[in-house]
Amino acid sequence: MIRFLHTADLQIGKPFHWANDRARLKLRERRQEALDELARVAEERAVDFVVIAGDFFDANTLGDDVVTQTCARLKGFSVPVLILPGNHDFAGGPGCVFKRDTFLRNQPEQVTVLDTTEPHVLLDGRVAVLPAPITRKDQVGDPTAHVTSQFGRDVAPDAVRIGLAHGGVVDFSGEGTLSRIDPDRAERAELDYLALGDWHGCKQINRRTWYSGTPEPDSFQQNDQGHVLCVEIARQGAMPSVDKVATSKTDWLKYEDEITTEQDIDALQRWFAEFDRPLDTLVRLELSGTLTFEQIDRLEQTIADLENTILHLRRRGEGIQPKASADEIDSIATDGYLRTAVERLRAQSEVPTEEGAIAKQALQQLYRFKQSGS
Repeated sequence: MIRFLHTADLQIGKPFHWANDRARLKLRERRQEALDELARVAEERAVDFVVIAGDFFDANTLGDDVVTQTCARLKGFSVPVLILPGNHDFAGGPGCVFKRDTFLRNQPEQVTVLDTTEPHVLLDGRVAVLPAPITRKDQVGDPTAHVTSQFGRDVAPDAVRIGLAHGGVVDFSGEGTLSRIDPDRAERAELDYLALGDWHGCKQINRRTWYSGTPEPDSFQQNDQGHVLCVEIARQGAMPSVDKVATSKTDWLKYEDEITTEQDIDALQRWFAEFDRPLDTLVRLELSGTLTFEQIDRLEQTIADLENTILHLRRRGEGIQPKASADEIDSIATDGYLRTAVERLRAQSEVPTEEGAIAKQALQQLYRFKQSGS
């Protein structure tokens, strides 16, 4: 019986430019801390080794400080760690981060970078890892094409055969995948398990082929991020047993709703009041609908409280459109010229144009000004 961890897409050094300063620093640190969590799981599950299926680093151009800190954390593993270059940290050319003096000088002895297609034999010949490293950022073709049923058998004929690759077996993004892997590669090459990276969520392709996903979420895609796979294989030809282990320290949540009543605002408040770890929570908020000026003010206060409570709030969508009630119009418009101006703004606000949107905002500002002065 062999037991190993399968992970991928840590993308250590990812900048998270879109986040606020507080969130950006924590999210970058979380990617480093994922190594500590992986080392803990490796010890807890008593695994024989760890495979990382590409995009360990976010880029070949990241700073030496990130490389040095990462190598220090890798020293926390007590078992062999095998790293495959992906499209972010591709192996081709002298600029590869794994060929940098800083990495080579600090590389722990238990860490091996599989930057060639040479089979890597472990556990006295009981395991053969068959790598398919990415050598160019925009690599085309199937990187596992060299992995055939005979590949590696000359060096370890009776070994459990584990393929290690990075790329898409399907076009997950809808934008085309340059590095496309044959989804039947495990069967064609008589692999006992094919460990894949590139898709950031945990996904089973077939009985012997899995994406582990990233161990620490890095987007609001609800695709089962934040896990590592613990794989057990009894012997060559045996079916793998795969256990999904949660490793995430951040929660990436989406809230999408049409807000039209006070009860809808109440529901939003109840939702974020139930967060288990608000300081480690990011929220993508996408709201639509129409509210009165008073309701909008209450909603904005609710959202401000949410933003101040959690790690990061990201707004998307068309947002809430103001629609003044009759009482609110009356409270703004007294007599004379002001009432005439307000009535014109109200009429203009009913028109679905840019000018109409400006008129709505103008009415809301007048209402707030009136309320602050009363």
